[in-house]
Amino acid sequence: MAVEGPVAKSLVALACLGLIAATVLTENHALERRKHFPAEQDALYLPRPSALKAMSLGHHELTADLVLMRAIIYFGAQLTGPRNYKWLDNYLDTIVALDPNWRTPYRWAGVATMYDGRQITNEGVLESSHFLEMGVKQFPDDWELAFMIGCNYLFEMRSDDPVEKAKWKRIGGEYVRHAALVGGAPSWMPLLAATILTQEGEEEAAIRHLEEVYLSSQDQRTREDVKNRLLALHDKFDFARTERARDDFDRALKATLPYAPPDLFVIVGSRPTVRIDLEALVPK
Repeated sequence: MAVEGPVAKSLVALACLGLIAATVLTENHALERRKHFPAEQDALYLPRPSALKAMSLGHHELTADLVLMRAIIYFGAQLTGPRNYKWLDNYLDTIVALDPNWRTPYRWAGVATMYDGRQITNEGVLESSHFLEMGVKQFPDDWELAFMIGCNYLFEMRSDDPVEKAKWKRIGGEYVRHAALVGGAPSWMPLLAATILTQEGEEEAAIRHLEEVYLSSQDQRTREDVKNRLLALHDKFDFARTERARDDFDRALKATLPYAPPDLFVIVGSRPTVRIDLEALVPK
């Protein structure tokens, strides 16, 4: 006999409640068991990029999206867990190989490989710069990627060797200079690049850089700032060049005619170099 009316509705409601309760209990049981799984079982062993390209049936960009999502999950799990990032490079290389024209992975890799919750080392900084440099090669007009590399070399690399420090600072300055020239960067970027070059004693390079920015920039405020800095740098460079010429003159005067007035030395000049004709000394 069929059950109808309020009784039937009550039975359906009870059945739904029972199904919901069973689902909740099953989920809780699964989550409880999942807590005891070893962390290593979260690792995803990716096939080679060539195999993934074949399996994606032409949808390489979609596959790269999925791999990036899995990489972020893996990174987050390690960041709050054992911090074992040995598979991260594999994820990132695979993403770049699948979709080299996607900017986001380069930037994310530049951050994730260095700021991973551990102490920053030169190896981590160079790894970050590796992915950022790949991005710059793919997107030479992206000022942010170049600026990130510049900051890596300027502020993150560590060494007690002054020669090595100067080398990294020059590399960082060149990347900041590149970021200033490609367009789209904030107006303070050219001035920062010029300051870095000037601090390294490369006033001429700083002047050339500012001149390039002044000619290529379409932003009026940037051009005005660069013009003022360029004029000041020209004055400083010209004065420094005059000082060097003055020092050279004083040294030559003391070495040649130390008791003569400077204006006489200007007329007479430096003492000529003594030359010996060796052939004339050889008997014939």
